[in-house]
Amino acid sequence: MRKFDPKHFERLLNPERKKTQDPDVIFGALGLSEGERLADIGVGPGYFALPAAEKVGPTGKIYALDIAAEMLEYLEQRAATAGITNIEAVLSQEVEFPLPDASVDAVLIANVLHETELPVVFLQDAWRILAADGRVAIVEWRRDRPEVGPPLHERLAFEQVEGYLQEAGFNTVEAFEVGPYHFGVRARRSA
Repeated sequence: MRKFDPKHFERLLNPERKKTQDPDVIFGALGLSEGERLADIGVGPGYFALPAAEKVGPTGKIYALDIAAEMLEYLEQRAATAGITNIEAVLSQEVEFPLPDASVDAVLIANVLHETELPVVFLQDAWRILAADGRVAIVEWRRDRPEVGPPLHERLAFEQVEGYLQEAGFNTVEAFEVGPYHFGVRARRSA
């Protein structure tokens, strides 16, 4: 699977992105609140992580996971400039997240699942790091809006994401609105 090239990180920080992927909309769907621990998997330069850090406040924590060290360096620079101290950058493998079992309340996987070689294994490890009754939100590219984003043959349908989540052990799978080019899926960790 093709991975996003870290050299183009500035594309991920375009202010226009808020019109199509507003972090507040996604955090609302995820039910993210003050004091929670969030794993942002495939964090990139922190488009979601920085506002999430503000949302969870000083008693919360953001674990920012990425397979690209360059992305984590950009994220750490941005967090330092913004004076944000509750983000921990974590260099990760694609399907083995270096976090303890049941260590987070929520997981965000935005624009990443279609890039994974083993989506069910990827989601099983997300399930593992979630606390009991933890939540996951997945944002992916819609297939009916090909004018921006990855090639159509790389995109996932809602039904595929739903099936991957159920196979990985999640339940209560629901769709949520994200914007014109993306769809959202949220689910809970079953016991």
